[in-house]
Amino acid sequence: MQKHYILASQSPRRRELLNLMGIPFTTVNPNVEETIDPDYPLETAIEKLALLKAQEVLTRHPEANIISADTIVVCENEVMGKPIDEVDALLMLKKLSGRKHEVITGVCLLNQNKSICFHSKTLVEFYPYDEEFVKAYVHSKVPMDKAGAYGIQDKGALLIKGIEGDFYTVMGLPIAMLYQNLEDFNKE
Repeated sequence: MQKHYILASQSPRRRELLNLMGIPFTTVNPNVEETIDPDYPLETAIEKLALLKAQEVLTRHPEANIISADTIVVCENEVMGKPIDEVDALLMLKKLSGRKHEVITGVCLLNQNKSICFHSKTLVEFYPYDEEFVKAYVHSKVPMDKAGAYGIQDKGALLIKGIEGDFYTVMGLPIAMLYQNLEDFNKE
C-alpha cells in the first residue's frame, strides 16, 4: 500500500506535481522563516531550509511522512527568493535578462525514523529584456510567489531561451529525483 504524505508547502505547483506523480498527500503550511543560511554552500543551505520546514510540520504531525522543498534562483552569486513587491520583481527580471542563472531546489523527506535530503540544479538562460512584456507579467501578479519572479510553467516561459537540466527543478520539485529518493525512503 502506498504511504500517505504531508506536503510541507502551500505551493500550487508542488501540489500539481505530486498529483501528477499519483502520490496521496495533504498540505500543511510550515511556520518557518525562509532564510538561506550564508554560513553554508547554497546547495547545503537550501537542503537545510527544506529540512527545517519538514521538522516544523513533523512537530505538529509526529506520525506523518513529510515531503518539503524550497527553491532559489542564483544569478552571479546573488540569491533571489520570492519578490517582496512589484519593484523587486522587476529588478530581478531585469538582472536575469540575457543571462544564465541557476535554479536550485532542495527537497527533504522526513518521518520519526528517517530523513533524506537532496537537491537538484538546473541552468536557465533568459532572452534579453523585453520591458513591455516584463512589466505586464509583473503587473499580472503571477510571478509574485515564485523565486526569481518567474514561473517556467506560466507566461514566464516566454522569457526562457533554454535550460540545461531538469524542467521540474525550475518548477519547484524535481519529480524524477523525488521518485528515486522515495524508493529509498519507503524501505523499512
